[in-house]
Amino acid sequence: MEFVTIQWCTPLYQEALDLRHEVLRKPLGISFSPEDLDAEHSDRHFGVTVDGTLVATLSARPLDGGEVKFRQMAVAPEHQNKGVGAFLMRNAEGLLEDSGVSSFRLHARVDATGFYQKLGYQNVDAPFVEVGIPHQAMQKHAGT
Repeated sequence: MEFVTIQWCTPLYQEALDLRHEVLRKPLGISFSPEDLDAEHSDRHFGVTVDGTLVATLSARPLDGGEVKFRQMAVAPEHQNKGVGAFLMRNAEGLLEDSGVSSFRLHARVDATGFYQKLGYQNVDAPFVEVGIPHQAMQKHAGT
C-alpha cells in the first residue's frame, strides 16, 4: 500500500475521477460537470495504490485561515474495511500539517461518521442533506 500525491489533469487524476464516479456519483445517478472539474485545479489530490493500481482517492480544498476541506473520499469496494481509507486520511493530514494547515473540515455521509470519529473528527452542527443524502459536517484540529 503506497500513499501518492496526484497532480490535476494527469492520467492518475483521471483514474481518481473514475474511482470517485464509480463509488460516489454513479450510485446517485449524477456525474461531474465541467464546472466541478474546473474548480478542482487548486485542490490537492491524494491516493493510495496497491500493486500500482489506484484503490483510494481524496481531495483537499484550501479554505481561509489555514484550513482545508476534505472532499470526495472514495475507496474501491474491494478495499473497503481494510484500513486503506484510514491510511489515506492519516497520510494526507500529515502532509498538509507539514505545510502549515491548522484544521480539517469535511462533510461526511451520515453512515460514514463513525469512520471519521475514529480518526478524531467531531460533529459540527446538525446533519443536513447534500446531493440528496444525509451528511454531517465534521472538523478536526491538526495534531490531534
